[in-house]
Amino acid sequence: MSQALEAASERAWNGKYYSVPTLERWHYAYRSGGFKALLVETRSDKNESRTFSPETSEALARLRRQHPKMCATTLLRHMEAEGIIAAGGVSLSSLYRELRRLGLDRRSMKAGGGMSANAGPQKAFVMSWSNELWMTDSMHGPFLSMPGQKPQATFLLALLDDCSRLCAHGQYYPAEQLVHFLDTFQHALRSRGVPEGLYTDNGKIFTSLHLKTICANLGVRLMHTKPYHAWSKGKIERFFLTVQQDFEQRLAFKPAQTLEELNQRFWQWLEGEYHQRAHAGLDGKSPSARFAERAAHLKTLSEDVDLEGLFLDRVARRVRRDATIALCGLVWEVSPALRGQEVEVHYDPFGFKRVEVYLNGKKVGEAKICNQENNGRFFRSENYEQD
Repeated sequence: MSQALEAASERAWNGKYYSVPTLERWHYAYRSGGFKALLVETRSDKNESRTFSPETSEALARLRRQHPKMCATTLLRHMEAEGIIAAGGVSLSSLYRELRRLGLDRRSMKAGGGMSANAGPQKAFVMSWSNELWMTDSMHGPFLSMPGQKPQATFLLALLDDCSRLCAHGQYYPAEQLVHFLDTFQHALRSRGVPEGLYTDNGKIFTSLHLKTICANLGVRLMHTKPYHAWSKGKIERFFLTVQQDFEQRLAFKPAQTLEELNQRFWQWLEGEYHQRAHAGLDGKSPSARFAERAAHLKTLSEDVDLEGLFLDRVARRVRRDATIALCGLVWEVSPALRGQEVEVHYDPFGFKRVEVYLNGKKVGEAKICNQENNGRFFRSENYEQD
């Protein structure tokens, strides 16, 4: 018996080796209870935490959903400080295991797991009417190779109507900046009307105060995805995939040389092919046909609306005694009649093409950059007292 056990321990069983005591234990277990005695019994508390009580586990889940980006170490320290768990009573590894069990670890949350009822859209949805909701995002475009110059990176910014999958406007730019998105947004508003809602991620250009002000002026509800829920904008991600696999792959045969050429060819593809092509998600209808079919509640801009004016940023300023105001690190001159009064300045923060001054909601003039050296040339004796 002992010789047989030693021989068995020296032999590989499916690539594994087992000790003599282990083999001996299995031998007697089989003799007393048969094959069933060799089966590993499942723990009665399987899938349950022996470290976290139901109340503590619920508190951890609530904190994790409220602060999805917070690291586990900070969560553990906070729970200890609040007395939810005893100091040193739970190890960091135990906390990680509990988060995985709850589906609230970082990987599971990125995949869409562990969501609360308020975590954002969790079911497939589609809006009933055109312009009821626009989705927007950006993606890296192709590099432009021009003779004698470094390859230029491009970025595609686009707005997609949720109901019809029609691209309200899309355009390639040399950078992913707010000024470029606002340009895209203006083009879309002029050509397709005003959406009821705008759905974006939490990117810097989509959460700016300037964009919030514009949407408030237009009556557009600005909405952002919850952290780790970028998949809820799947329609525009699918649109970008179509652009990459259809339009951009054609550039391999005839590369675009300039940004202007790239956009012209993109718009031709967009209007001539994508918008006219039958879409599987639209019961075989094209985006153009669906947009026109569901346009009963379309809100358009009237001709007298100053759209460019609506896109101006707005700040309050107190006019100094020398009839100047400070704006974006520069000194601006306004009408002397406004000295000491609080005015609202509407301005283009990207090029200062328009800097307008409003008092009590009415436009009272424009501001211009103060040239102090030039003003010094007009400084005469009547401006000061003489001895």
